[in-house]
Amino acid sequence: MINNNRRKFVTFVGAGAVAVPVSALIGTLPSHAADMEMVNPEDPTAAALQYVVETEMEGKNCMTCALYNGDEEAGMCPLFQGKKVHATAWCSAYAPKA
Repeated sequence: MINNNRRKFVTFVGAGAVAVPVSALIGTLPSHAADMEMVNPEDPTAAALQYVVETEMEGKNCMTCALYNGDEEAGMCPLFQGKKVHATAWCSAYAPKA
């Protein structure tokens, strides 16, 4: 009779031995967010969403939007894939954070 428990254990240990260095390598890769360009208000998607770089509405900007993920200068928005938005910007898809 073959003992499959030992075989499974050795397989899991081997996979774990490979997963730890690979995950450490991925964690040290440089972020490319700094290399991304900013959204151009004349871009078709931005124009359709009425995107403006500086909003005149008090308290309504990308930084206070539920879709925004970034810092006090710029960040990512799922509506503008591959581009960053200004924290002070606004668009018609604005949804206040809860």
